[in-house]
Amino acid sequence: MLGVIKMDEKEVLKPIDEMLADPWEVDIQELFEASVNEPDEIKKNLYDSLDTYILQKRQEDISNLPGSVI
Repeated sequence: MLGVIKMDEKEVLKPIDEMLADPWEVDIQELFEASVNEPDEIKKNLYDSLDTYILQKRQEDISNLPGSVI
């Protein structure tokens, strides 16, 4: 066997859910820099996806403000 590590899904997803709970608390510059400096293509894609998600959630918040025009 290749040494499979069994992890509880809730333990893995909880930090991610906490990070994404408030998109305004996430440092998107840090995500961008992590993506740019990451040599591993899979991790780079993850950072890019997180950055895109955070930006979309922020845009959604702004567009839902009273008086906001799209």
